[in-house]
Amino acid sequence: MSHLSLLSRALRTCCLPFLLLPSIAMASEEADSPLGILLQSSYAYRTMEACRGGNGKMLFERMAVVVAGHYRCQPAYGEAKDYLVAYYGKQRFFVENSAVFMTGENRSRLPELDDQILAKLDFSALEEEGDAYRHVAEGQALKAYDAPARHGISVLDFSVYDESEYTEATGFKLEVYNPTKKTIKYIRVELIGMNAVDDPVRDRFAGSAIKRVRGIGPIKPQDFGSYTFEHLWFTDTVEWPKLVSLRIDYMDGSSKTIKNLKPVQVDQKHQDVLTWETD
Repeated sequence: MSHLSLLSRALRTCCLPFLLLPSIAMASEEADSPLGILLQSSYAYRTMEACRGGNGKMLFERMAVVVAGHYRCQPAYGEAKDYLVAYYGKQRFFVENSAVFMTGENRSRLPELDDQILAKLDFSALEEEGDAYRHVAEGQALKAYDAPARHGISVLDFSVYDESEYTEATGFKLEVYNPTKKTIKYIRVELIGMNAVDDPVRDRFAGSAIKRVRGIGPIKPQDFGSYTFEHLWFTDTVEWPKLVSLRIDYMDGSSKTIKNLKPVQVDQKHQDVLTWETD
């Protein structure tokens, strides 16, 4: 399933505004199990078999997990390795100890766990706490998608990509979400490609540094648009795009112009929450 399809499913199946968020937040505040935060995207195992690991899944940066305890794994050969047994939603993961930030107090409270203990104990309470934190994170993410509504659009990705495998060229990608109640007709972007020392890259033919592209809708309310503009620069020296203006034209004839991207960008941490599949 595509990135945007996952987002669309999450946004359409969750009620706006978030009527259940206060009760979910209250549930998480009552949880007293140690909380950990992923320092970076990390691969975690669902099961451990003689320290070789079983099937796994990539956990995203800044994910909040409920930690059940330490799990020290001693393989037949090599050095022992420290893991944490953690829950996100109702799923259990074995995460490398070094990948998770925890306060010293929380770490000191963690019990030692092994396969025998894991087989005996009832971890349903931790599963529920992990699920409460997941719901809170999803509610915050959905609010972040909706927050730029007064500006006219939410920007998920605004980036360049290298096409020099076949030719010296750089393309541009744009992914957006429509948080308004109006249907978007066109998205008109003026941008400048910047090089590694933050100087504008000028077009060798036209002489201007400004590039203009147009994304064609319709993008309905609470829906997404994804655009790729190939060979926008015939050079591979462009490192990042600088926004000049972003104009949103709606089907009703109205428009909005944005000259500062910051208020309309959705933080990657919120995107990670909604694109992460829970199964």
